[in-house]
Amino acid sequence: MINVLCVCGNGMGTSTITKINVKKICDNHNIDANLESCSFGEALSFLPTTDIVISTPEWVSTLPPGNYEKIVVKNIFDNETIDKFLVQLMKDNFPDENCE
Repeated sequence: MINVLCVCGNGMGTSTITKINVKKICDNHNIDANLESCSFGEALSFLPTTDIVISTPEWVSTLPPGNYEKIVVKNIFDNETIDKFLVQLMKDNFPDENCE
């Protein structure tokens, strides 16, 4: 199982919608994921156990370095792009997760 963190400024709207959309993407590709959504400030406490962060360039660029992969999208509601990047990232970095 991988841990995916969806990050936005306040952690109430955008990251929650992204989390719901990423859940659908994970279900479609049989990706076993634990999904969380939060504000940038809260993200710092999640990062030690996070495998993948999904957010916009302005938030991802301010996160500290860590042992996690990043999916950076200009339009956080662009599910097609998130799908493409997530599946490729899974194949490249988490081959044991059996992503379809």
